[in-house]
Parts: sequence; C-alpha cells; structure tokens
Amino acid sequence: MNVKLLVISDSHGYPGFAKKAIEKESPFDILVHCGDIQGSITSITGDNPPYEVKIVRGNCDFGNSLPLDEEFKAGFLSVWATHGTAYNVKYEENLKTLKEAAKSRHADLVLFGHSHYAEIVKDTENNITLVNPGSICYPQVSGDKATYAVITITDDYEIIPEIKKIEE
Repeated sequence: MNVKLLVISDSHGYPGFAKKAIEKESPFDILVHCGDIQGSITSITGDNPPYEVKIVRGNCDFGNSLPLDEEFKAGFLSVWATHGTAYNVKYEENLKTLKEAAKSRHADLVLFGHSHYAEIVKDTENNITLVNPGSICYPQVSGDKATYAVITITDDYEIIPEIKKIEE
C-alpha cells in the first residue's frame, strides 16, 4: 500500500495556508512539519488528526521541547526530518553537509526547511532523495506562492515527490 506524506515548513505562526494544504491533499498518512512553526501544531492540525504527525524544531521555535531531528519509517523507507539550520542548507548550493549527515543516518528520504526555497534534489550517488517544501507562509522569492510538498512512497520503494503551490 502506498504511503502519502504532506510536508510543510516555516509556517511562522500563520496556520492558514497549512490548513488549506491539509484540506486540499487529504487523505494522507503522515504530516511532516520541518520546523519554524512558532506556535502549536494543533493550530494547524486540530486535536486528534486522522493522520500521523511528525514535527521538528526550527531556529525560530523558542521555548519548546520539539526534537531537532525526527527519524521514522514511511512504508519500507527510512525518513529523516530536520529543519536544516545545523546543516548549512541556506549556504551550501550542493547541500554537501546535509547529504553527508543523511548518508551517515542511512536515510532514503530527507525532509528539511529553513531556506524557504522549495527544491527536490536526487543524490544518485547515495540513492537519497532530499525535499525542501519551501515555506507554507513566506516564500523566498518575492511574488512566489506559498509552497508545500506531497511525497508518495510506493510499494516498489519508489519516491515520487512533488512541490505544490497554495492558490489563494
């Protein structure tokens, strides 16, 4: 059975677009928030959502006990979620530090945020897919729409990532 992930990041206290993404993409199996939520996840998901929730702490998430990293299985694949601050994702064009950390964690799929820049990177050398959903609230490029990612993991171990935009 395929596993569908909805990946958001950098909502910065504004749950509106995240709620729109949830509404648009339901049903899905796992919601992953890659940090900088600046509030409570329940402001986005409500109480007792019908999907699993994974969330990591971003550099703007002060005074909470969220984990810096989250490792979990989606289908048969290993997923690692992190905000990306500690891995220089804003400053390394080739994501070298993040790729090395992913390799050492034996991750098949890496989910990260921080840069507000949506991207899908296939590290063919190490067979790792890296996905930054961009920002669900403040996109990096002026005039861009808020973005998120939908990732389908098939029974055949295929990772199918898509970047989507919120249409207001």
